[in-house]
Amino acid sequence: MNWILDGVVGLSAWLKPLSGHIALAFVATLLVIYGGAINRALRGFVKSYPFILRVAAFMLLCTLGYGLVVVWGAAQLKLVLIQIPNVWFSPLVILSFILIGVLAERYHKS
Repeated sequence: MNWILDGVVGLSAWLKPLSGHIALAFVATLLVIYGGAINRALRGFVKSYPFILRVAAFMLLCTLGYGLVVVWGAAQLKLVLIQIPNVWFSPLVILSFILIGVLAERYHKS
């Protein structure tokens, strides 16, 4: 049983320096999954506005909105990830990727 714990801690020690990349992958993947719904909601909100305002709204959403979510969200998530003890880090990261995969699969079925 000790070898399992040693393996988990070793994997966590290997993955922990990659926390920024892992956080970025989480945030970017969630935006890929739900970005279409966000775009549809904005499209419904601005459909009665003139063309130039609709274009400006989508430009702001894509540059400032998504950009801010990716940069700020990934940085905040990284701060959370690096606080997780090594015993829990790699199992939590693996389970999180599995959960995101399940969310993606279920979301795109509907």
